[in-house]
Amino acid sequence: MTFRTLSRLGSLVLAGFLCLGHGDDGGCGGGDDDDNGHHHGGAATGATCPPSGGPTAQSFGTAFMQTHCLSCHSKSLVGDARQGATEGVDFDTLDDVRRQSALIDTHSAAGPHATNTEMPPAERPQPTQQEREKLGQWLACGAP
Repeated sequence: MTFRTLSRLGSLVLAGFLCLGHGDDGGCGGGDDDDNGHHHGGAATGATCPPSGGPTAQSFGTAFMQTHCLSCHSKSLVGDARQGATEGVDFDTLDDVRRQSALIDTHSAAGPHATNTEMPPAERPQPTQQEREKLGQWLACGAP
């Protein structure tokens, strides 16, 4: 198999694994189609890293993750405390975020090709459109 084939296969396996772990209790997971019409996994946003450099963890990413993600997606949470978030899908470190960047993009970020609003769940504080776009840029820059 070529690297490209393995890369695509890995992305599909990851997406399948992540969808299996979402519960339907209205927490961080939600069902395949919840009351708000959100579907599991949107489209890749097509966000790009700005030529002059984009957001960094210090200027944006860390605060975004703390505000919108870590109340469910943290290694320190187990069982019901995860509110339906898949075990092992955690964003405590930059390496965690980088490993899950494609998933975060298709669930929460915005760019020229898509705006994904599945996460955070509707009952949680929602990022603005501008924050979702900045998230897409941050991920496209490699979450520096």
